[in-house]
Amino acid sequence: MTKKLDKTAPERKAVTISLTPSLEPKLGRVYSNYVQVAHTQYEFTIRFGDFSPLRSEDLVKQKSGDKIIVPNIVEIIITPDLIPEVMKALETNYTRFLENFRGLTKEEEGTEDH
Repeated sequence: MTKKLDKTAPERKAVTISLTPSLEPKLGRVYSNYVQVAHTQYEFTIRFGDFSPLRSEDLVKQKSGDKIIVPNIVEIIITPDLIPEVMKALETNYTRFLENFRGLTKEEEGTEDH
């Protein structure tokens, strides 16, 4: 049995979409010197914080067993499918950073001879 082609059906064409992120962040720019990563079966959570130098009262809290809280500046939740691309982008950019601003290759970064 042969199938007849339906000549009234619209022809499908491949569409290529190029996405370019805006250079102006929707939520503004923030500084972070602390990051925490967690995950569940369905998502990864990346929390960025701003950890200030410890004050004497913080040291007293630490000695008494109290937790020192790092202010959570922003929390990003992404799907596990994005993690390989995020890791690749970080690796690529970190390698460029080392080469351009530290004069190091990725292999030299961890050595003390540089």
